[in-house]
Amino acid sequence: MSRLRTADLTLGYDDRPVIANLDVTIPDGRVTAIVGANACGKSTLLRGLARLLTPRGGAVYLDGKSLAELRTLDVAKVLGLLPQTPVAPDGITVADLVSRGRYPHQGWFRRWTDSDHDAVTRALAATGTADLIDRPIRSLSGGQRQRVWVAMALAQDTDLLLLDEPTTYLDINHQVELLRLLRTLNEESGKTIVVVLHDLNLACRFSDHLIAMLAGRIVAEGDPAEVVTAALVEDVFGLSCLVVPDPVAGTPMVVPA
Repeated sequence: MSRLRTADLTLGYDDRPVIANLDVTIPDGRVTAIVGANACGKSTLLRGLARLLTPRGGAVYLDGKSLAELRTLDVAKVLGLLPQTPVAPDGITVADLVSRGRYPHQGWFRRWTDSDHDAVTRALAATGTADLIDRPIRSLSGGQRQRVWVAMALAQDTDLLLLDEPTTYLDINHQVELLRLLRTLNEESGKTIVVVLHDLNLACRFSDHLIAMLAGRIVAEGDPAEVVTAALVEDVFGLSCLVVPDPVAGTPMVVPA
């Protein structure tokens, strides 16, 4: 049984329903990319999986238990999250922010351990932010800030990691570096990673499992090589295109017509 799944999940904001009666199973130990046009419900789904939105119906299950019934601390030990628009406290430095990723693993008196230090050091090195540790968050560029937020999520060192558009503000080089990092984390430690992406070609290249959404529904899911077709891209994104093999990775590559 998958560690993370939904059953009849309904989510929305105020009087506006976004997702209704959705069943989805996140494959364990794989990288899943959620794609779709703006306002299709992909970020809403991720927020539901992370317990940032309370279901209006149905439930999200983690290890067979309803996510709503679990303690926040217990969830944070196994499920890490990078939201779409994280907000840092005024005046906080990079070192302090990334260190906050360790809070779920510390005891009642929040004693700092060698394990905490090692986890933060690895996260800073992996995201190329070690040279920024003394800088206030507000002094960073958008791309630097995004990499620091990713470092905090990595420092949490969870088995499941959810990221909502983590490549926002990043130039193409850092986008590829970040997705390679997530791929490496998955391959070396078996982490289950779920990432919302706008770039369909990057999603195809770096994910094992792809979920395509349209108007709050899942219209296709599976291996990108099997589900990404010109017809799907036109249905989901309204784009006429050709789908050809990526000359480097061999994964599907969308070429606008």
